[in-house]
Amino acid sequence: MLSEEEKQELREMAASEGLREDFRTLRRNSRAMEGHIGVDELAHWLTVMGRVCPGAPKPQRFVHYTKVKI
Repeated sequence: MLSEEEKQELREMAASEGLREDFRTLRRNSRAMEGHIGVDELAHWLTVMGRVCPGAPKPQRFVHYTKVKI
């Protein structure tokens, strides 16, 4: 069950035209990923993802490779 605060947050998100347009863009772009995409499309997708998932990324441990074959 959702709390009243969570329900209110979902209502506010649903009322946001910008957020709905961002999700439409994500849906369109995810279908376009089946083919080849250009740099402009990738940059736009990354911009939308930055708006939808704000905040700093979680730190990742660096993986030390001892044997690399190219």
